[in-house]
Amino acid sequence: MARHRIFRQTSETIATLLEDGVKEIVGRSIQVVSGPPLREKFTRMPALGVYLYRVGVRKKRREETATQVLRIDARGRVETWYQDPSVLMDLDYMITAWADEDAEQQELLGTAMQVLMNHPVLEGDLLEGDAFDPETRIPMRPVEELSVEFLMSLWRGFGEHLRPAVGYTCRVRMESPRRLKVARSVEDVEMGVNWSPERGTRRATTATGSGT
Repeated sequence: MARHRIFRQTSETIATLLEDGVKEIVGRSIQVVSGPPLREKFTRMPALGVYLYRVGVRKKRREETATQVLRIDARGRVETWYQDPSVLMDLDYMITAWADEDAEQQELLGTAMQVLMNHPVLEGDLLEGDAFDPETRIPMRPVEELSVEFLMSLWRGFGEHLRPAVGYTCRVRMESPRRLKVARSVEDVEMGVNWSPERGTRRATTATGSGT
């Protein structure tokens, strides 16, 4: 699993979701651009922008103990090991709408929010790429408030006028590839009883097969 691609592929998943979702609602295709919302990148209007502007580690929810992993290999053998704790992160996105008319721009932003409301969790077939396993679930929630000061400083940095935007946060987990130690597991157990005629006693014995 290509864990290092989780940021890029999460962004690509959101972009594809918006492109498909908006087409389903309005009946036509639009351009969806990832990265900083610079006007020259939007070659076709109307369009949406998906910009990952912050990656934050969730300190209060950070895992501090090793994680036990269990896997069954192609031969049916159980493999168990411990690996470094995973890192829980918040990916903060800004969704922007671009159109020739203000009314169309506002309607497009509302449509984008409707699409994301229909899919509050990114999972299953929505997830694109090899950074995710089949059990991956990425909650995506709107940010309660993007301050005017923050938006003004951001747009000023892009050299653009202030325009409507909405923020979303995705909660993702990056698993560590480093194994700490292998946990041994029992493959088979043999039991028997030894009979001693002289003493008239029985003694149980156990033989344990090799572990992984």
